[in-house]
Amino acid sequence: MKMRLGLSNLLIFLFLIGQAAYAQEKIPWNQLSVEERQVLQQFESQWDSLEPARQLRIRRGVSRLQQMPPEERSQARSQQQRFQSLSREQQQLINQRFLRFNGLQQAEQSRLRNVQERFRNMPQAQRERLIEQFERQSRTGNTDVQRQNPVQTPANQRRIQDVIRQNQRILRQRPTRTPTPTRPTRPR
Repeated sequence: MKMRLGLSNLLIFLFLIGQAAYAQEKIPWNQLSVEERQVLQQFESQWDSLEPARQLRIRRGVSRLQQMPPEERSQARSQQQRFQSLSREQQQLINQRFLRFNGLQQAEQSRLRNVQERFRNMPQAQRERLIEQFERQSRTGNTDVQRQNPVQTPANQRRIQDVIRQNQRILRQRPTRTPTPTRPTRPR
């Protein structure tokens, strides 16, 4: 009796999985709305070869794009163009960071967003000083985080060092700019 019950549960489970797989059929290009086709025209030649799940994600993205106010929409398009103009390695690095960021807990994501927003709102001169200070500290391996919290776990220290190394690579790839005169720093 238990064997039959287990077998029938297995068959029901397989049937449900089969239904879910069947439900994710590919979306033919001609079933997209005119607006969707206009936005997705760069995908037209490869649309039929995309996985159904990817087609659905792209279609949802287009829907979100269409619901944005015009200024946000133009900003999103310029960000996309900027991303596509990057090298393959830079795109992969950004994708890895995106995945790592999404793997963080919500509180940590919020903290990082706040730090980024504060940095963006700083005057340009102050941002450049912070970047130079970061570069100097990362070259010596002496970070404020390590001084403030010397009891960190080795895993956290490795993670911090990985982020520093990745940021150094990106900073090295910045276009060269004319050096700005620096003020002498006061000793602490």
